[in-house]
Amino acid sequence: MTDSIPFLDFGGGGSILHFAHANAYPPGCYRQFFEVLGPHFQVLAIEQRPLHPHSNPQDLKSWDLLADDLIRFFEQEGLENVIGVGHSMGGVATMLAAVKRPSLFRQLILIEPVFLMPQLLKMAAANPDAAYQLPLVQSAQRRSNRWPSRQAAFDRWRTKSVFGRFSDEALWDYVNHTTRENGSGEVVLTYPREWEARIYATPPLHVWEILPQVKHPTLAIRGAATDTIMPGAWQLWQELQPQATFVEIPDVGHMLTMERPSLVAQTILNHLQST
Repeated sequence: MTDSIPFLDFGGGGSILHFAHANAYPPGCYRQFFEVLGPHFQVLAIEQRPLHPHSNPQDLKSWDLLADDLIRFFEQEGLENVIGVGHSMGGVATMLAAVKRPSLFRQLILIEPVFLMPQLLKMAAANPDAAYQLPLVQSAQRRSNRWPSRQAAFDRWRTKSVFGRFSDEALWDYVNHTTRENGSGEVVLTYPREWEARIYATPPLHVWEILPQVKHPTLAIRGAATDTIMPGAWQLWQELQPQATFVEIPDVGHMLTMERPSLVAQTILNHLQST
């Protein structure tokens, strides 16, 4: 790809804070989270490859592609010494980019990065095709991608357990930024389900080998009710990166940036102010 990488500038003042979003959650979904950070930092957020026009999910062989896109975006905008924040998929991309190009970052904030247990990653490496049989992948492949209106999408998603801790305001941010009007009176997904499934089916296999290479000051954040960073993985992370600061936030899951956006943002602000 040679086109420029799209991004959103959420404004704010001070040092640049770059945010890398999760799989299937475009940057606008994090509006409430950014509102707390904006008075202190200029918040930029890349639109990752699934949001690029005409991008092909089959181009993704590993998540290094996402890290390389992030590096190319920093080069495109002339960014260095940035506070790098990433959630889920974006946390892994940020960590990988920081190891490849340390000068681009000055600190890392990794929120629920996809650090799966080593035994799961060994199984995925041994049989990559089996990943497409996982419930998460099959659910992504089957998910609805068309509704008669945004209100219909909201009403449908309001019943889903994954959004159970979202306020109505946070869910509307999700609806407004993951759908678009198609010109025929309907709304459709902006984040292709084929991309979502491809990313789930291609987990980052080498994070535990790469993680000890991170030299930047790092804040690690986990939701206590997460279904992604299991207790064993959380403990292993602390063993491999003992110099990092580890914070577990109660009563939130993997989507904590939408479940408790102000609390998570304030946790980050407190950390940055103290360091």
